[in-house]
Amino acid sequence: MFSNLNLSQKGLILVVIPLLFQLGFIYVLNGQLDQAEKERVQESIYKEKKRHLAKISRIILADAGGLAIYGIRRGSDVSGPEVRYKHVSDAVPAEFEALERLSQDDPQELKNIQQMRDLATKIVQDFRRVRKDISTDNYLVAVRQFNLLRPQIAELENQLQTINDLEDQLEDAGTENWSARRTTVKMVLMLATFVNILIASLLSLFFYRGTTHRLSILVDNSIRLATGQPLHPPLSGTDEIAKLDEMFNAMAKILEESARKERAVVENAVDVIFSVDERGSLEKVSPASLQVFGYESEDLRGHNVRFLLPPDEADAILDKLTATQHGDAQFESHVTKYGGTIIDVLWSVHWSKEEKLYFCVAHDITERKRAENLLRLAEARIRLIVESMPIGLIIIDNNGRMELNNPSVERMFGLTQDKLQGKYIGSLFGKPDTVTEAEFTADLIQKTRNHAYEMTVPSVYKESLPIELSMNEFETLEGKRYLVLVMDVTERHVVEQLKQEFISMVSHELRSPLNSVLGFLEMLPEGIYGELNATGQEKVTVAERNVNRLIRLINDLLEIDRTEAGRLSMEIEEIPIKPLIDRSVDAVKALADKENITISVSDSDAIVTADGDRIVQVIVNLLSNAIKYSPSGGTIEVSTVTQEEWLEVRVKDHGKGIPEQYKALIFEKFQQVNSSDWRQKGGTGLGLAISKAIVEQLNGSIGVESEEGKGSTFWFRLPLK
Repeated sequence: MFSNLNLSQKGLILVVIPLLFQLGFIYVLNGQLDQAEKERVQESIYKEKKRHLAKISRIILADAGGLAIYGIRRGSDVSGPEVRYKHVSDAVPAEFEALERLSQDDPQELKNIQQMRDLATKIVQDFRRVRKDISTDNYLVAVRQFNLLRPQIAELENQLQTINDLEDQLEDAGTENWSARRTTVKMVLMLATFVNILIASLLSLFFYRGTTHRLSILVDNSIRLATGQPLHPPLSGTDEIAKLDEMFNAMAKILEESARKERAVVENAVDVIFSVDERGSLEKVSPASLQVFGYESEDLRGHNVRFLLPPDEADAILDKLTATQHGDAQFESHVTKYGGTIIDVLWSVHWSKEEKLYFCVAHDITERKRAENLLRLAEARIRLIVESMPIGLIIIDNNGRMELNNPSVERMFGLTQDKLQGKYIGSLFGKPDTVTEAEFTADLIQKTRNHAYEMTVPSVYKESLPIELSMNEFETLEGKRYLVLVMDVTERHVVEQLKQEFISMVSHELRSPLNSVLGFLEMLPEGIYGELNATGQEKVTVAERNVNRLIRLINDLLEIDRTEAGRLSMEIEEIPIKPLIDRSVDAVKALADKENITISVSDSDAIVTADGDRIVQVIVNLLSNAIKYSPSGGTIEVSTVTQEEWLEVRVKDHGKGIPEQYKALIFEKFQQVNSSDWRQKGGTGLGLAISKAIVEQLNGSIGVESEEGKGSTFWFRLPLK
């Protein structure tokens, strides 16, 4: 049975059986230890209960004794300060609460303790009434009440003693169980040791009989095969050793059949294998001739090879065939198939000087030739597209040397092909003399990583040419190369100039008058220009809100313009993230309080490399957004996630969420999830766009995770210190 197992299965048995036993042993031992630990804990609970019972008894007796002394001293004529009495039984409720916690798993005992607690509570209340009677000099009433308390105190003591005796019995039983448990563990250890030895012995015997002995037979077979001796009888079984032994026994038959297999290879080859004598006559031809040439092999034998060649190419092909007498060769030619079809064939020829024969293999390459022609056509089309593109394309090596460019580059820079090929890209883009070509190229690669880069370069046609540059790395057989895309952005700069003039107009021609209007509106409610009625006050408030919204829109437009132009001032430093989050929360606290929204912040000791004020601006934008879209009374959670190289700040709200189709647009300018949001919630639709620009300028990233109806989590990542 075991010989039918393969080596991996036998190895698995050697590993799994001891492992399963050890796991079972560990499981049993762990169960015993767990039970012992539970009994130890229970024993400590018994002791703790007894301690609380004793303390309750002491407190009650002490209170009773103290009350008697108080009555005696109060009634005496001893001069001095007024005697005061303090109830020590105030601690009784705490002791009973501790007992109830310890007995919560035993309903009957818990019920008894609650009954004792009720009795003790009544006794304590009676103590207070006795004390009150003594304080008001009603000694006879006090004595009568105190005497009535004695049976109750005795009853409480009896109940306490009963439970205490029960706990003693349980504690003694636990000690006996612990001793029995320790004996059981010792027996389990001894049994496990014996079984381990037995399993090891049985597995060793199993491995020897199933593997070692059979391998020795296999080794002996290899020696017998080398010396020509008969092999051992085939091994039984289906494992790898039996299969390898079967292969040894089949080797003799394989050697005997080698000639037949050689013929089979020739007869079943896809290529035509044939021989030609010195006169050009075909001698032997493989059956593949029917598939390749369209002729049966018998029909070709005895014919001159010219029979298969186009008449106008026959002499040239035969000259190539004769030339192979000086060495093996390969060449391509045309062959005429049955029916007159011309095909392309690759000849592999070997000349046998001993047999005076050409041994040839003819491989049909007609489909390959057709594919090559299609590839050349596709290459020509791609070249036409590249040469017609208005964008300049340059391929450079790792050192910046230009290997290829399209005509757009020549037109853009006014240089011819011979002045570009082999030159360094630094000569084209105005490399400073203080840096090397390799340094300049590496700097360009870094600047264009993951985004386009604008720069101004010299040109023959104008003093300076503004271009947008991007580079993509790719691998070739010759190593790493870079595709450089150069776009003339002169027209874009003209448009940008117009935009800047518009922004300047907005800044100076709109913001200043709006600030003046806002100042005027803020003075109206103060009565400077006369008292306003309620309607007037309401209209002024609406006007103020609208003017503020316009001013925020203008400020956001100016801010987004600076971010897009890369003109944001940044003071990069290593700074802890937690104070920045706290500052951001403080900035929006009034707004959150107004909406009855709570903001929770997790602790973080991470240090990021960033501009602190800009990060506060980003977090305030995200918090303001979360407050706007959170329900009243909701919670916003600010947390951080630290990885090896970056820190992620997450702002989570429980609002209505963002539909899937808006996630890709939410960080674009003037984008909001719903047009009604602008009317109901306010905002310019620029806050997230500004936040994205700030984070990306700090070499970070920003995004959102949201499911409609379940809130949103906005996050951004920054590089760590």
